[in-house]
Amino acid sequence: MNPPLIDRPDRLTRLRRTLWGAIATAAWLLYACLWVPLLTLFAWFLGIRTAYQRLYVDEHALDPFIVLALPVIALLCALVLIGWAEYNRFRFADADRRRRRRDVLESTVDERLGADHVLGERLRRHRIIRVLLDESAVPVRVEVLREE
Repeated sequence: MNPPLIDRPDRLTRLRRTLWGAIATAAWLLYACLWVPLLTLFAWFLGIRTAYQRLYVDEHALDPFIVLALPVIALLCALVLIGWAEYNRFRFADADRRRRRRDVLESTVDERLGADHVLGERLRRHRIIRVLLDESAVPVRVEVLREE
């Protein structure tokens, strides 16, 4: 019997994973297409179309200030972002990002779960189990679904 909530994609064949990935991608694309009319309506409310018509279509020409200013603004934004990234890399280059977690004793884990030593040992030893809890959510029994 397979557990209902545990998914084992590592046991699927490559063909099945690829097929499910393609189906998921197609579903996400369909979902994105469903949002397009709402986004269009939202942009229309914001006046993006009106701004586009006033700036470009009505005058039949591009504003020279915009043509010159946009590349300069883009270059400044790129310089600021690259500078910020280099500053952070210089600042945190030697920092140890991960600290070792302190070890927790098994008896402490058992105590926090409210389980006795035998029950705690069964929880640790078996990989796929069903835990039965009492009314106060304290584990009272463990059923081993698969020995590993």
